[in-house]
Amino acid sequence: MSVPRSHFIEGAPRLHYLEWNPHGRETLVLLHGNSANAWWWQPLADAIDNTQFRLLALDQRGHGDSEWVRPPAYTPDDYAHDLSRFIQASRLDRPIVVGHSMGGISVLAFAEQFGHLARAAIAIDVAVSSTPRRDRFLIRLKKLPTVIYPDRATAIQRFRLMPDEGAIPPAVLTKIAERSLERTADGRYTLKFDRASFIGSDGLDVRAAIKRIAIPTLLVRAEMSRIMTAEATAGAAESNPLIRLTVIPRAFHHVPLECPALLARAIVEFAATVG
Repeated sequence: MSVPRSHFIEGAPRLHYLEWNPHGRETLVLLHGNSANAWWWQPLADAIDNTQFRLLALDQRGHGDSEWVRPPAYTPDDYAHDLSRFIQASRLDRPIVVGHSMGGISVLAFAEQFGHLARAAIAIDVAVSSTPRRDRFLIRLKKLPTVIYPDRATAIQRFRLMPDEGAIPPAVLTKIAERSLERTADGRYTLKFDRASFIGSDGLDVRAAIKRIAIPTLLVRAEMSRIMTAEATAGAAESNPLIRLTVIPRAFHHVPLECPALLARAIVEFAATVG
């Protein structure tokens, strides 16, 4: 696909999004994970059929070029309301909504509350259940200070994913790093997201939300994921006849970066069944 166009939706908060292939026959709305931004969907945009799909990748509040919120309000319900406002303000006709990691939890919260606005939902490698160890990790994230780098080159060199795993091409990581930085007032660099978006938990009873969803929903699990466990995912899929499950083989958590072609295939196949 070509380089995307950049747009804003006014309101509170002001939201930024990227658009690929404006003349696609169907619309996908894409939500990134925590500390990420809309540019993380570029590999998928490059891999997916550019005649079928128009892609709209939203910078969720507090991320990328979207507005930060004070006092901080970064729960799945907050993101779900933003997605509802975005769909209605953009006059989208029941798109398929897609989210990865935290973005997938946002999509599940949206599908539970505003499912009438979408044709279907896709949640990619979300934490269906948690553990005490993971809960402690989320709490630690909330307490970490903002990291400031002395220059852009250092910031790009030290850029790491969380979790730092998967066979992701170095060139892809470099591009993601370049799009994830902003310059501070004193000329240094930091990551372009509000650290207050780490709320110390997932903020949603994911299993309960999945059970209540009333639109077709695809759960995409990375086979090697330590976040979306096989047992919890299978149980969630069995709780609701509208839920489908697919597994990306040999993939780790960052599926959109590591396996964009396989993810594109899963999306295309699912979209064909929910007309």
